[in-house]
Amino acid sequence: MAEFMELEKQSRLAHQSPTCYKRPREMRPREIEALKMRIDASIDARRRGQERRRSNRQLLFAGFALALLSTFGASEARGELTTNGEVAGLRAQFTNVNGVRTRYYEMGEGEPLVLVHGGGWSGHASANVWSKNIPLFAKRFHVFAPDKLGSGMTENPKDDNDLNIQGEVDHIYDFIREMKLGMVHLVGESRGGGCVFFLALQHPEVVRDLIIVDSNTAAPAAPATSVQALAQCPKQPDWEQWKCRVRAISSLPDQAFDDEYFMAGKYMSLLPKSQETAAKLKAGAGGELATTEGFNRWKAEWHARIRKEGVLPMPVLIYWGRDDSVAALANGSALHDLIAAQNPHVQMTIQDKAGHFPFREYPEEFVSNVTNFILYADETKMSANPLAPAR
Repeated sequence: MAEFMELEKQSRLAHQSPTCYKRPREMRPREIEALKMRIDASIDARRRGQERRRSNRQLLFAGFALALLSTFGASEARGELTTNGEVAGLRAQFTNVNGVRTRYYEMGEGEPLVLVHGGGWSGHASANVWSKNIPLFAKRFHVFAPDKLGSGMTENPKDDNDLNIQGEVDHIYDFIREMKLGMVHLVGESRGGGCVFFLALQHPEVVRDLIIVDSNTAAPAAPATSVQALAQCPKQPDWEQWKCRVRAISSLPDQAFDDEYFMAGKYMSLLPKSQETAAKLKAGAGGELATTEGFNRWKAEWHARIRKEGVLPMPVLIYWGRDDSVAALANGSALHDLIAAQNPHVQMTIQDKAGHFPFREYPEEFVSNVTNFILYADETKMSANPLAPAR
């Protein structure tokens, strides 16, 4: 009897709430599509919210860094500091390169010319170093000057294993493709000279001609150069050491670098992104290629291919400061001879009374010499990179 009453109770509840037991009807295709659109819209809104929060954090950190600079001597700078770290009246832009937010300068019209800065893995190493040259080159070329991976205002790589020279090469190559530049005139100084050198070896199809400036990174291995002035530079803080080193290896430090340049570098080095870069490198990010021994072995393999296979077909200009104290002139000559053994389209220009930064010490002369090299290569067909399209 009790069992019967329980069944009757359940039946009564079922009639009172029939939807609890009703099988859901199948959704129509139009309803499914509408549901998908609502889900996608929700995901997009959440993503935009995350990006806004990240942007707000970056602005907060940038404001904090600017406040620090104000506290510790920003009044020394003649220019106006900005949260994008710009100098000399230039205005930076940003683009996404394989998920990495990348800062760059762009100016002018004409054939694309890409300038790659030296230094590595720090806030103060940036495209700002080209500030004296960008407006001059822009009179004839469409100039692009990006911050390298993990440098300046460009974000760190998504994978810590990319914190090495190959990661830098891939990033600049991907930048050229992202901006749809086609073949470019490619210029790099110091470590950036090494970056463009290895990019040209790996991707000659995007390099019309190559200009390498004072680059031990590209040159054959040579004994380390001891610079007495560098021994006097403080180890900490990082930006003070950088400023001291830059001035020490320049023949004309007061003409080449001003307070605005140094304060912008100091500001970018204080950003959390830059602090994160330093911590990752200290922890061993980048693998074997980030070590001196690993890099030298890797470079020697590429040099061997140049000697045997002539894998650098485009015209090359080696540009060197005669009085460079950290990248000796002999290193530039050795690089010239290495490439010229298989490539007849190589020239070398030596800038008198210049140190490690001839492009900043004598910007007008540098831009004129590089432009003339490019034009001469074109007019005489010297530059015939077999992969370059006819003009």
